[in-house]
Amino acid sequence: MYDSNPVSNRKVTKVRILATADVHSPRFLTEFRGNLSTHEPPDVFLFAGDMINRGSAEEYPIILDTIEETLGDSFPIIGCFGNEEYNEVRKEIISLVGNRMLFLDENSTIIESNELKIGIVGTQGSLDKATSWQRSNIPSVKGVFERRAKRAESLLKKMETQVDHRILLMHYSPCLETCEGEVEKAFSWLGSRKFYKIVVKQQPDLVIHGHVHTSVRHKAVIGKTLVRNVSLPAVGSITTLNLWN
Repeated sequence: MYDSNPVSNRKVTKVRILATADVHSPRFLTEFRGNLSTHEPPDVFLFAGDMINRGSAEEYPIILDTIEETLGDSFPIIGCFGNEEYNEVRKEIISLVGNRMLFLDENSTIIESNELKIGIVGTQGSLDKATSWQRSNIPSVKGVFERRAKRAESLLKKMETQVDHRILLMHYSPCLETCEGEVEKAFSWLGSRKFYKIVVKQQPDLVIHGHVHTSVRHKAVIGKTLVRNVSLPAVGSITTLNLWN
């Protein structure tokens, strides 16, 4: 279960998640810092990409410093890459942050918190239509998008029987609903129907994404899956989510 508190006579276990995306530091760093002060330390903090602006790798430690100064460092931070964490600076970012957080770049991890096992699959995601920059700078970009989708599905399927909850953490959107507010035809550059099909088939408990800055609808349900757009410019705050046993 997610978000709402289930009514039951049995003991209830909760995992509290903070999630955000598109801080584009230093662009929205002030807003991010101010909103952090309204939260308590979570059980896990998730980044859905574009935490820095246009490949500014040196900004990533500043993001982590800001969190530690406000909430401490007693919880894991896990993130995926966005399109502005350019491929050519990702190794530098990983080197700069060291063991302060974990990046899931087309990969997965399992964490244990409050007696719950949570599997997290991280991916940048795919687009239905590559941008002109991607077509010019990423060799065989269509194949890259297809491989990302297949990889995410495989990872979700693999952990299905291993965990209590599965989370798909991605940058691009998997559905039209959380892009509402954008021009509908722009979805081709915001997300991927391939990932929508994966969500329908695999039914992870939670999908967290960013990238869509101007959406007016930040939540959707696909089957049993809750999808949340956690883009800071769209939502206006860091998103709080709960997972229950």
